Amino acid sequence: MIAKLFSRTPKMPMVGLAHVCSQVWHANRPFFVTVAAYAVAVALAAAYWQIPLDPRIYSEPFLLFGGGVTCILFAIVATRVMLERPERLLPCLVRRLLENDLPNRLIIGLPVALILPVFFSLFTSMKGGLSRIVPFYADSAIIAVDRMIHGGQDAWKILHPLLGAGLLTFALNFLYNLWFVVMLIVLFCVTFSTGDKRLRSQYLVAFVLTWVLLGNAAATIFASVGPAFITPFYGDDTFSPLMKYLQATNTVYPVWALHAQGVLLANAALDGPRLGSGISAFPSLHVAVATLNAIYLWRFGRVLRWAGVIFLIAIQLGAVHLAWHYAVDGYASMLATPVIWVLARLSKDPGMAAGGYARSDFDLG
Repeated sequence: MIAKLFSRTPKMPMVGLAHVCSQVWHANRPFFVTVAAYAVAVALAAAYWQIPLDPRIYSEPFLLFGGGVTCILFAIVATRVMLERPERLLPCLVRRLLENDLPNRLIIGLPVALILPVFFSLFTSMKGGLSRIVPFYADSAIIAVDRMIHGGQDAWKILHPLLGAGLLTFALNFLYNLWFVVMLIVLFCVTFSTGDKRLRSQYLVAFVLTWVLLGNAAATIFASVGPAFITPFYGDDTFSPLMKYLQATNTVYPVWALHAQGVLLANAALDGPRLGSGISAFPSLHVAVATLNAIYLWRFGRVLRWAGVIFLIAIQLGAVHLAWHYAVDGYASMLATPVIWVLARLSKDPGMAAGGYARSDFDLG
């Protein structure tokens, strides 16, 4: 009897592990394949153009963010349970977590969460080395197109009578910086979603393709620096009035964009990738991700739908007003991102059902 017991116990974890691996693979196969293909392309490009790679740039920031979000969500669930005054707190808390499909969320979401910082690190490494592939050249042509669209004027001059007040500039800069938080929150919710598996997969693949096709490929083809950097890179003072306005506003209201632009410019003179390094204007990745989130959130009720649209508009306005981008950079992103969304839908796993697990309050998918 004892011999039979010990002879069987090693097999059970293996069966469980095989099932878990299969579940992870089928839930995330399009995402895994897309990231793997990108990693191979990055390795080949880095070897050919001698671009230094660092796959660990975002490891610590993602760990801190993931840990922070986990603590916040746990605190929310725990607070709800305590307000119900159960006789036995711990069993009730465990039951509530399991009701929200926690095991399945961790099984399908954790591998993606572990891969994302590597993906972002490779992306940043490549972005920092794009000028080794194609030196910056396209700003004058982009400015010409931008002026043609806006009746012969730079877009920021059209917006300035509406936005050229210190408090509005500060508000736009706050929202522009909030983009990072919003992006990560939506990405985190989708990653650990167990609702519509097809929608989850489509978003994750579209997210990666948006960064790769627009943030790396298109940014290389249309190598440009943007209004904030046109003077140091080209000696062109076309946008000096805008920069002087931002600097003057910064004496009253903080304009964090100026500090970030200074850091990017300093990093451009250094060798090797760093957190958030790399200068690129066309197309706007900020606007592209905001567009992707607006498309995704459109199906989740009126509040999230219009919050996504309003946030997209704010990011487009901020990109121009804070001298990060030409207006056409954002227009291109808003046109290209829906195409990427459709392409991502074509990459779905044939065996993936539209449904999946039971939905819960924590699902965005």
